[in-house]
Amino acid sequence: MSADTAVVRGAPAAGDETWIVACLCAQWCGICRAWHDAFRALAAEGLLPGARWLWVDIEQQADALGDFEPENFPVLAVQRGERLLYCATLPQQSANWRRMIEAVGALDEAQARRWAQTLGEHAPDLRELRDDLPD
Repeated sequence: MSADTAVVRGAPAAGDETWIVACLCAQWCGICRAWHDAFRALAAEGLLPGARWLWVDIEQQADALGDFEPENFPVLAVQRGERLLYCATLPQQSANWRRMIEAVGALDEAQARRWAQTLGEHAPDLRELRDDLPD
């Protein structure tokens, strides 16, 4: 098996291109609570058609997040299939989050593979998370 065809952590399952966009936060964080409505407004824009948008309280879902511990809040995380493509703190400004989500959504397969590889082994898998504050 060549390096190009090797199965690596984060490689998407065949045919699975499901998008997940998550805001990883903490309920005690006032900045996160203030950001909730703007995050929901971004979800309503349809930036990634068919994507699951999740508001995730990291303390409520610590088991599903494993070893992942953000240094600050809120964290934008974007995953396609099994491949986490982006996971970092961003200022809570809708234009910043929109641009990043659009940029991640425009990645081709080779670019997506490179972005996913930079996140390391402690990157969370968003597929097991639930929306803590449903609409």
